[in-house]
Amino acid sequence: MLAKQALQLIKTRRTCRSFDKFTPVSDKALENILEAALWAPLSIYQLQNRKFVVLKNQAREQAAALLSSDPSVLKYMRYMYEHQPWGREADWETKAAAFAVDIGAAPVMILALAQKNANVHKMEHNVGSLWCAAQNMMLQAHAEGLDTGVVTFLSEKIKEDLLRAIGFSWEEWAPVYILNVGEAVEEPLPLEREAENTLVILDN
Repeated sequence: MLAKQALQLIKTRRTCRSFDKFTPVSDKALENILEAALWAPLSIYQLQNRKFVVLKNQAREQAAALLSSDPSVLKYMRYMYEHQPWGREADWETKAAAFAVDIGAAPVMILALAQKNANVHKMEHNVGSLWCAAQNMMLQAHAEGLDTGVVTFLSEKIKEDLLRAIGFSWEEWAPVYILNVGEAVEEPLPLEREAENTLVILDN
């Protein structure tokens, strides 16, 4: 039964772009989400050289203002919608513009940071570990009855400004993503998955 429940949790998770800003995330739910992040696979090179910075209230507003001031956020979203290989909704442009105003309006943002490393291979492991943590957090949030959505950045200036706002060194840390957490105003429909992308190699 547990296996079926786990698979159902994975299949029903959604990436949401529109949140109810005024419905708070409980401290207990947030604590569980962060604990799930800590139990994601670790880099084999730099164990636990990562940070999860919770942005709420004024800190959240400051981060959203920084991101919404960068035209690359909306430009990137429009590019992704225009080039997605699956059907898009007729009002996608309106939704993208609404998202860019307040970055989805989630009451909580979790900023994921990787410690910088001049060794590209080691840095890739550190970033990969953070993306594993993103999936853990999204699944735990879903189990808590909450919704999530990942936000990434193109602008190096925005990354530096975000770090400065929370008191972290640009020379030492690299922002990888922000995870929006809250209750969705609208949850997207699931996209069909391509079964042929799963390959089975038979060793006879």
